[in-house]
Amino acid sequence: MRVVYVLSFILSACSLLYELLIAQTLTMIAGNMVVWYSLTVGIFLAAMGVGVILHGSLGWSRNWGRLYMVEIMLSLIGASAVILLNSAHTLYLFQMTRSTGDMSIFIFFSLWFTITFLIGILTGMELPLLIDLGKAVAAGTDVTNRVLGWDYIGALAGGVIFPLFLVPFLYLHTIGFLIAGLNLLVAFYLLRCLLPRSPWASVKTVGCAVFGTILVVATMAQAEIDQYFLQRYYYYQEASESLGQLIRPMHDMPFVYRENSPYQKIDIVHDPGHYDNFMEAYSTKFIEKPYQPTNRYLFLNGDFQLASNYEELYHEWFTHIPIIVNGKVPERVLVLGGGDGIIHRELLKYRGVKSIDHVDIDHRLVALAKAHPILSTINEGSLHDSRVHISFGDAFQYARNYNGKKYDAIYMDFPNALDYNVSKLYSREFYHFVRRCLANDGFAVLDAPEIETIQELDARNKVGSRPGGSWAIHSNTMRLAGFKTVIPYYSLLENDNPNAYGGVGDSADALIVEEETQELGTDSGVNYELEQGFIMLRKDERRGPFEYMDFGIKLHVLNELRFGLAFPHFPENKGPVDLTKVNSILRPTLPEGGIWYIRSAW
Repeated sequence: MRVVYVLSFILSACSLLYELLIAQTLTMIAGNMVVWYSLTVGIFLAAMGVGVILHGSLGWSRNWGRLYMVEIMLSLIGASAVILLNSAHTLYLFQMTRSTGDMSIFIFFSLWFTITFLIGILTGMELPLLIDLGKAVAAGTDVTNRVLGWDYIGALAGGVIFPLFLVPFLYLHTIGFLIAGLNLLVAFYLLRCLLPRSPWASVKTVGCAVFGTILVVATMAQAEIDQYFLQRYYYYQEASESLGQLIRPMHDMPFVYRENSPYQKIDIVHDPGHYDNFMEAYSTKFIEKPYQPTNRYLFLNGDFQLASNYEELYHEWFTHIPIIVNGKVPERVLVLGGGDGIIHRELLKYRGVKSIDHVDIDHRLVALAKAHPILSTINEGSLHDSRVHISFGDAFQYARNYNGKKYDAIYMDFPNALDYNVSKLYSREFYHFVRRCLANDGFAVLDAPEIETIQELDARNKVGSRPGGSWAIHSNTMRLAGFKTVIPYYSLLENDNPNAYGGVGDSADALIVEEETQELGTDSGVNYELEQGFIMLRKDERRGPFEYMDFGIKLHVLNELRFGLAFPHFPENKGPVDLTKVNSILRPTLPEGGIWYIRSAW
């Protein structure tokens, strides 16, 4: 009878681990953690119900042989689940280069549903089989209760092991191999100890041994398998001539450096195919600092964070424009997020900055920013400066646990709000805590890439711009949190630069000529895809236009002309707050858009 209880514990843990593994894989590929975890759990439980019904209605034999077959099928499907989903993701990236990604989206999510449903059905068959087998071994009414009890305890064990001991340290496909190996060991035990006389026992034993060997080899090659799919994710454009070319090993492409942390996957990519040489027409960085790395990119969980070729276009606008608008250098600065250390590099250019308190949740990212040759060169060793004081923790909790210290400037550099887990960092509650930490004459600033500019004709038939995208949600949320000044600004470059315009044909990925902008009357019709939105906050009320102020520090891109372009339109924050557009922890309105989203690197 103890065998039944032990098997109930082990198999329940394996089943929950499969469920969490599929949900986590889907989250890494498609974002929206809350949505996909919820749907995966729901589909899995429904499939378990189908499995229980099938077990009771089809009249299948209820013996150890039936359980053996269930475990073999579970190990086969479970071991291949992550590989299949990543392969479907590769297919989507290939089809996206041909503007035919809709069908591959359908294929991807259909595959996810099929895998989840099949594993759920097989899991649903396990428990009633174990109950029936337990009753056949020992009589008594408490057999069912004890099997159920050990099943629930096993589920708890799986729920604890997955986030604490598996995801932070292992590749997702490796976790699948290990769980499948556990199912295979159970099947092998059943075959050798409880089914010694079953038909084809020797053949089944050899089959288990072969499959076990495959799992061991695959586990030993886990890094190579991970690199295989990483290269397809980041270099799919370089191998998009045919699907066969994309599937073949990319030995000619650079190695993708990946660091696993308890919070995210950190990737440093060298992609010479994405060299954006048009920035040479605007930036002096590589002229004055030729040692700076080129063609290096930082990704977190597969989402783009920075490009070494033009990161100054982002960080100079982010860091310096609020200081210029404010009219003085902040002495006490708080940086929330920004683990790459590049904001610190820009802030440390001011002698007036006395201290920078840096709060980041991921110690691995900060360690890389300090020691990795690429990141430490880009940030110029800023995190080693004596004025920088680093602490690790959640930015939300740091701001919430206010200790009375007032900051002259607060910089918030967070990932995009692609799921509800990150959405709290853009919530009314969080901004309330930030406002409490801010000095009366200070400012807070964050990057908000969702507030792209919308070009339109005004009443005088001239081209004008206004904030679009998620601007209404950000604006109403910040106003409700108590900020009287909510100013959007953008990293815009002049579109009549003759050097840049002459290079359109050489760098079509970075500069594209759009007929729509020409119709609206722009000088050259050149649209820069590197436009980034930011929002500056103050407790008091400030109105533009703002004047450029030179603090005597070295900047590579930002100048008086481009400072003026940063404010294409200043919206009046008047009227009542629209509560339907407020992002709150209790009622999140971010992220916006549909759920049928699949990540791509570029």
